Amino acid sequence: MLEQLVNLIWITAGIAATWHAWSLGLSGPSGPESGLFPFLASVLMTLLGGVLLLNPRTRAPEVLWPPRAGIWRVCGVLAGIAILCQGMDPVGFTLSSLVALVVLLQTIQRAPLWESVLLALVSVGMVNLVLGRWLGMPLPRGPWGW
Repeated sequence: MLEQLVNLIWITAGIAATWHAWSLGLSGPSGPESGLFPFLASVLMTLLGGVLLLNPRTRAPEVLWPPRAGIWRVCGVLAGIAILCQGMDPVGFTLSSLVALVVLLQTIQRAPLWESVLLALVSVGMVNLVLGRWLGMPLPRGPWGW
């Protein structure tokens, strides 16, 4: 029953996304418009949701919930993404990325803290160098200007 409900949610979300993509426009005088790719993806999502709903061979015999450690990892990943998203404006890209990457590495990789901090420093430094300096992309800067 739960699986059928999830499939109906996929179909409903696909129909809503198809409707919205259609309103963006599929093609214009200069070629494809911004709604073409979302339209195709949402039509595919709707069709696959229908296939899953109608095909009895795809039914799971029972719901298998992840172990407690898996749920904490999922929460840690969500926390890392939330830190990154919510921290961009107030503290900038560099600091929010550092904190989020340390949280993600501690959650997923379970590496020692010093390895997580070192990897986060090197990774964020390289992203700043390549995207910010070499390619000139405007990364969000915090109140400290970095």
